[in-house]
Amino acid sequence: MSRSTLPVAAALAGLIALPAAAEERVSGRYEILIGGLQVGVAGFEGRLSDDAYQASVSLRLSGVSRVIASGRGSATASGRIASGRAVPAAYQLNLTTTQQNDAIRMAMAGGSVRSHSAEPQRPDAPDQVPLSATHKQGILDPLSAGFFFVPGSGPLVSAEACAKTFPVFDGRQRYDLSFSYARTEPLKVAGYDGPAVVCNARYRPIAGHRPAVTAPMEANRDMQIWLAPVAGTRALVPARIAIRTPVGMAQIEPTRLDLGAPATTASVRE
Repeated sequence: MSRSTLPVAAALAGLIALPAAAEERVSGRYEILIGGLQVGVAGFEGRLSDDAYQASVSLRLSGVSRVIASGRGSATASGRIASGRAVPAAYQLNLTTTQQNDAIRMAMAGGSVRSHSAEPQRPDAPDQVPLSATHKQGILDPLSAGFFFVPGSGPLVSAEACAKTFPVFDGRQRYDLSFSYARTEPLKVAGYDGPAVVCNARYRPIAGHRPAVTAPMEANRDMQIWLAPVAGTRALVPARIAIRTPVGMAQIEPTRLDLGAPATTASVRE
């Protein structure tokens, strides 16, 4: 996967973080577009209880040039729900493409990383911002960072849903994802027909990154995420994502969403 498509994979990971509800199942299918051209497909599945969550995502990329990779990826996450937020326990990522391989494993407790591995090992670059043990505390993994809880009893689809900043550690880098309200609009797709709140998104690297590499993403003001509510909960999850990249607008578009409905198998087919 190229540098320009890495934000898309990161964004996709955020799609499968799921809110707590009593024995709810959530699933979705997506197509991945760059410049209007389909370059991949993805699916997610999740199972929820009142105080715990499990989720998985899979994707297949079909590169059409040297700047867009071909390959496959999958990720899983699990944890508990406490005080209206995700508290992750485990995260795994496997990514194999024509441009990048990654295998990440993390075990967490109380919001801090207890153990983790990242293969293949990569030597630090001279300009890389050092990553310390402190950067692995008070964090979310990329999947669990998809929880958008709204406290109280007011409307879920509201500006309040976007007012979040998530401290993310993905096994190699520590960064913040911040969101702010843009607008509310209808979203209609197989399985869901209702309102969505649109949030502007910002990326801010903290550690483990190379500033020259992450600077374009940090300066990117053209990133938005659509949030849809999950039935019977006080939470919303990402339903659609758009990110400007050097090779065109990247979009993760839903083709089916089941949010609180009976589960469907949404993993990517051969």
